[in-house]
Amino acid sequence: MLTRLRPLATAAAVLVLWAAPAHADRFALEYDGNLFGIAPLGGVTFDISTGPEDYDVKATLRTGGLLRLFERTDIVARTEGRIENGSVRWERYDLDHTYSGKRRVTAMQRSHDGLFSAQITPIYRDWGSPPATDEDRRTARDPLSSLAAMSVDVARTRRCEGAYATFDGLTRYDLVLSGGEVRRFDGGGYEGPALRCRMRYVQLRGFNPVNENQRRRQPEGEIWFALAENSNVAPPVRTVIPTPFGRAGIHLRKWRRASVDVETSPTPAP
Repeated sequence: MLTRLRPLATAAAVLVLWAAPAHADRFALEYDGNLFGIAPLGGVTFDISTGPEDYDVKATLRTGGLLRLFERTDIVARTEGRIENGSVRWERYDLDHTYSGKRRVTAMQRSHDGLFSAQITPIYRDWGSPPATDEDRRTARDPLSSLAAMSVDVARTRRCEGAYATFDGLTRYDLVLSGGEVRRFDGGGYEGPALRCRMRYVQLRGFNPVNENQRRRQPEGEIWFALAENSNVAPPVRTVIPTPFGRAGIHLRKWRRASVDVETSPTPAP
């Protein structure tokens, strides 16, 4: 939420923004996935761009190795939005998902006043029990924006905390960060400190019916965020996710960063 400032304070803030350059970062990241640390699962890429007031994230996923023999999955997703007082506010999310010989395309938009719209082709036949609500659609972030919000928050606070409300067009869930331990990370081109967080996946609505005991038994995973120097975003470099078949890991394979200073100027008065 934008902070209301008195006229003099607003003028002072404008002068500061005019005089001091802001920072923009772009990360091009590639990851390898594996099961038990040995069986290859495929590749993931992230292209993350953040500026003083906006962000753009593109992600791809392609199963590989043994997994592709049983489940062929290709995903291309992109999100963009605004960063207002450190808070990530998504505006557009697009997903192209091909799986098991099928394809589904999702396009979601959220206006500045919170109005939500979505186009999903083909439409879902089953919306879960209970299904996601209109409030879920308006107030939750898309999956990539939740990841962006985590990365922005961790870069600012150096803490693992918060529940990130997420909606993907069908399911509404929380990604909950906790714990927090700074460790040295060396791999894939990044060498430096990383914050290791516990991450819990909490199903809420839009899923197949499960009882409360099943929800509570969902195990925790972990996610590591690179505490890159002079950056307003902490990209993930490692993720470990419990699955019914064992622990699946996504590990950084290639790290590329471009960083620039950008000058911001006030909007001329009408």
